[in-house]
Amino acid sequence: MQDAFPFEEMDSIIHQNRDIILNGIFGTSTTMEVGSSMSFAKYLRHVGITSRNYLLFLKIVETNNKWVVDELIGEKDPRLLFSVIKPNRFLIERAFDLLAAWHPGQIYSKVLLSVLGIVEYSYHRSDDGYNIYPLNITDLQNLGKFLNEEKDQLENINASILEILDRMSQLGEYERSGAKLNISKQSFNIRDGYFDNTKNLTNIIPEVLLIRLKREDVEISPTKDFFAFTSKLKK
Repeated sequence: MQDAFPFEEMDSIIHQNRDIILNGIFGTSTTMEVGSSMSFAKYLRHVGITSRNYLLFLKIVETNNKWVVDELIGEKDPRLLFSVIKPNRFLIERAFDLLAAWHPGQIYSKVLLSVLGIVEYSYHRSDDGYNIYPLNITDLQNLGKFLNEEKDQLENINASILEILDRMSQLGEYERSGAKLNISKQSFNIRDGYFDNTKNLTNIIPEVLLIRLKREDVEISPTKDFFAFTSKLKK
C-alpha cells in the first residue's frame, strides 16, 4: 500500500503550513495552542530524548509554560532531563542565554531546574566544562541571581546553584589563568554572599538582575475542557 502523499509532496505540505505546525507543537499564545503543545510534549516524553531530538525538548522548555513543561518532564527530576546528552557548546551557551533572559520569579521552577541541570553536569569537572564553553562573569551573575536568600541551602534550586558555584570556585585546578582565576573568585564571592549573614547578594550581583517578576501574570493555561480531559487520562 502506497503512502497517501509522495515524500516530496509531504515536504511541500509541511513547508506551506509551517506556522500552523509550529504553533501546534510549541505555541503557548492561546489556550488551544497550549493544549496542542501539551499533547506534543507528552508524545515527546514517550519517545524519549536522544542526541537527534534534544533540541525539540529544549524548545519546549523555552516556552516556560508550566502546563506544557509538566507534560514533557512528567515525574522525572528536571535536572536530569538533558543528562543523557553529551555536553556541547551550543547547549551550554543556550542554557546561559536562558538564565540571562529571565528574572528571578519569572521562570517556572521545573524550567529553571532543567537549565541548571545542563550547567551542573557540563561543569561537573569545571575545567572540562570551561574548555567546551568558557563562561564569563556575566554568566556567573545570571546564574547567581536565582539564589533565594529567603530559602534554605537544601532547597532544590539553591542547592543546584550552590553546587555549581562550588565547582566553579575550583576552576583552574589543572591549568591556572587570569580568566579562570576571576571566575573562581567570583564564584566564591557569590556563595559567600549567600551564606554570610553580614552580606547579601546585592553586594556581589547588580541589583537590576535581582529584580523579581511574577511569571503567572502572563502565562496561558489550556481550556477547562482539555484540562479535565487530560486529568481524567492520568487517573
